[in-house]
Amino acid sequence: MGVAGEIQATALVAAACRAEETRQPAPRLTDPYAERFLDSLDAAGRALLAAGRDEVVHRTTLIDGLLLDEVRRHPGATVVNLGAGLCTRPYRLDLSACREYVEVDAPEILARKATVLGGAEPSCPVRRIPGDVRGLPALGVDGPAVLVTEGLLVYLPPAELAGLAATLRGLPAVTGWLADVVSADSARAMAAVAGRARAGLALHGLESMDTVERAGWAVADYRLLPARRPAARPTGRPPGPPVPASRRVLDGVVLLRPAAPPRTVTGQAVS
Repeated sequence: MGVAGEIQATALVAAACRAEETRQPAPRLTDPYAERFLDSLDAAGRALLAAGRDEVVHRTTLIDGLLLDEVRRHPGATVVNLGAGLCTRPYRLDLSACREYVEVDAPEILARKATVLGGAEPSCPVRRIPGDVRGLPALGVDGPAVLVTEGLLVYLPPAELAGLAATLRGLPAVTGWLADVVSADSARAMAAVAGRARAGLALHGLESMDTVERAGWAVADYRLLPARRPAARPTGRPPGPPVPASRRVLDGVVLLRPAAPPRTVTGQAVS
C-alpha cells in the first residue's frame, strides 16, 4: 500500500509555506532549507499555499515548541517523525539533546530529502526509513521515544487512524505523541479548497478524540490554532451522532501520552 502522489505533494506545499514565511519581514519561523525543495511546485500547489500558509505556520510553530519541551524533559530520547515529508526540524532546530531523529515516509520523498539536504549539518543524527505509516516498518529505536505526526492524520480514514493509534500505543517506551488535529467541519472546508485547486485530496476530520483515546492515549496538552476557515457548504450526507461541546475537536495541536491502565478494586475496573 503506497503513499498517494497527491498526499506526497502536500509535503511540498508545507515546505513552500515555510519558505514563504521565512521571506516575511518578521517571520514567525525561519527555515532556510525549505526554499531548496520548491523547483517542482505546480499551480495546484501554489493555490493551496495561498489558502493555507497561516495554518501551516501556526501548526509548525506549535509543534516546534512542544517538541523542544519534550526533548528537554526527556534528554537522550529519539524523535520519530511519521510521514515526515519535507520536514527540516533536525536542521533548523537545536535537537542536540536527542539520541537521533528518525524519519519515516515514502522512498521517493526520503531520497529527495537526502539529495537536497546532503550538504546541510543536522543538530542530531538523522536516520531515514522508507515505508508507509499505515503498515509501520520496524523502527529500531532503543530507549524513550517522542512521536510526531504533522499534517498526516487528516488523510487517514477512521479505520486507518484507529489502526495507527493502536500500533503506536504498542511501541515500547513512548513518552508522548505530538499531532495536529483537524475538525470534521474544517476538513470539509479544506476539501473544498483542494477541489477548486484540482488537488484531488480525500480528507477526514475528527468529531472527537474518541478514536485515539480508545487505543490507549490520553490528551495531556491541547493548543488551538488561531486560524479559522470559512464554513464548508453542506455535503448532503447525513450528520453523525452529536458530540458534546466539551468533547468536540477544534483545529489544533495535541500532546498525547500513553493512558494509565485502569485501576482495579476487588476485580472491577475503576477509571
